[in-house]
Amino acid sequence: MSQYLPTLLDRIAQTCQASSDPEFKSLSNQIDRVPREKHEKTSLTCSTSELCLEAAIKGIPADHLLRDAVAHAAALSPWEEASRGVPEFFSGGYAYAMLVDESPPADNDPVRMGLLLQRGDIAYPGHAHDAEEFYFVLSGEAHWRIDTREFTARPGDLIHHSPCAVHAMQTGSAPLLALWVWRGNLAGRFWYESAPDVDCPRS
Repeated sequence: MSQYLPTLLDRIAQTCQASSDPEFKSLSNQIDRVPREKHEKTSLTCSTSELCLEAAIKGIPADHLLRDAVAHAAALSPWEEASRGVPEFFSGGYAYAMLVDESPPADNDPVRMGLLLQRGDIAYPGHAHDAEEFYFVLSGEAHWRIDTREFTARPGDLIHHSPCAVHAMQTGSAPLLALWVWRGNLAGRFWYESAPDVDCPRS
């Protein structure tokens, strides 16, 4: 069974509950229902995690509520490179680790949760998906765009993407480490802004 998941889920729920955003407050109830006895996935590394995960973990502020739980989870997680199967749209520099999915045991209204690791000076191009998405920024900075709104994301920021909202992230010189949660239509479409009619794989 997972060594880190119960503590991590508890910390995420606390972070959501402390937010003034009603969407994050409602997410806290779903996080509370995620089974804590899920089986731990096998630890794996990939080129991106080997290159910059250690630096990204060290960059999490000491007072970040998720710091210790995420550091533990990140070190034990199954990291994989990802391009969504369409490398001409996204050339690399991004890895993910899936921590929770809808496979049993799961709540009747499951969430999917994982970690994002994006190398420094990398653009993750505009994309969208049917699932609603929540980001918890842990370390690094990125220029973030959600539809027409643009801002700089920093450690401690909570970011909400409505279903089908187009979003993009351009990292600065440091890698970006973030925790993300999907809810809603988990099996729905994922597409790039530049090719909205092309359905991409889920990872």
